[in-house]
Amino acid sequence: MSYDLQADFPRIIRVANEAPSVFNTQPWKFELRPPDHINLWLPVQGEPMNKARAREYVISCGAALFNMRLAIRVVGHDLVVWLLPDPTRADAMNPPALLASVEIVTERVKKPTIWEQELYEAIERRHTNRWPYKIIPAPLPIITTMEDAAAQEGAYLRLLHRHEARRCMRRAAGVDPNPAGFPNNVSPADYGPTPTHGSRPTRRDFWRDERRRFEHNPQLMALSTDDDQPLDWLRAGQGLQRAILTATRYSVSAPHGLTAKDHAPRRGGVPTRRHLLKHDDLARNGLSVSFLTQWLEEDDMAGVARQWPWRRRLAEVPQMIMRVGYADEQRNTRTRPDTAR
Repeated sequence: MSYDLQADFPRIIRVANEAPSVFNTQPWKFELRPPDHINLWLPVQGEPMNKARAREYVISCGAALFNMRLAIRVVGHDLVVWLLPDPTRADAMNPPALLASVEIVTERVKKPTIWEQELYEAIERRHTNRWPYKIIPAPLPIITTMEDAAAQEGAYLRLLHRHEARRCMRRAAGVDPNPAGFPNNVSPADYGPTPTHGSRPTRRDFWRDERRRFEHNPQLMALSTDDDQPLDWLRAGQGLQRAILTATRYSVSAPHGLTAKDHAPRRGGVPTRRHLLKHDDLARNGLSVSFLTQWLEEDDMAGVARQWPWRRRLAEVPQMIMRVGYADEQRNTRTRPDTAR
């Protein structure tokens, strides 16, 4: 089967642009190299950037890279991904940096797996939601599935204990909402309700003191890697996007969707297939995430090692904190429109 990469390139770029990015900046550029290569660049120009900005930009690029991988796989072709192919042009602190090169194996047709097709479908449905989550916590089977999805990409995703989540929230509420000075492409209307107690807003999520409108015990998950280099950031971004798309698949927009079995009554130890979910408004909600990372950026700016929100030491480096729960799909925030890239 012949494959025209040049004709399919606009679709691949459109799918890649649906990935989440810091402040919706979409800090990536894809370069078509006929006949069968696509290069991923971090094209930000100017003076050398600080570590906080470089880290989150590269994580964002990793998420876009995962989307691009799915866009290629669903047409039935295998691919080879080369992370940081040119060490002399892979310095994320001094972009433009060549982050990855993807070779499409057009001579061999390989049918996409079920999970690849389902994750590709979830790309269009993935949203970031910074408003209150109506239903928490998410069922543990979904959490463990997300953790396993991140592990498939070489990253670690862990559910924070309630006390650890509160400690993380206290740190986030006491720092600058944008310590790294990112350009902001997020509409003010997408930040959630305005605080009424004079508390300072966290950068992307919610106000800790606004307990009447936001969940009292937020469900937070921490993403980490073995090291803290651009290669690890790329793996973290791909693991993050794979976990988010996995969670998106568990939408409860239909009463018999994937999540229904986690709410269904059991008969003989097996979830009943036909039933009505207990929550009247559950059908209008889907599993969503939002990010809470400004305290990690503050540590980067201060030149100190980023610390876990828990007291015990782990031989891992925290890269991202995200909030998980069921949110009204009418409040979801989409990425900004596609731009020429």
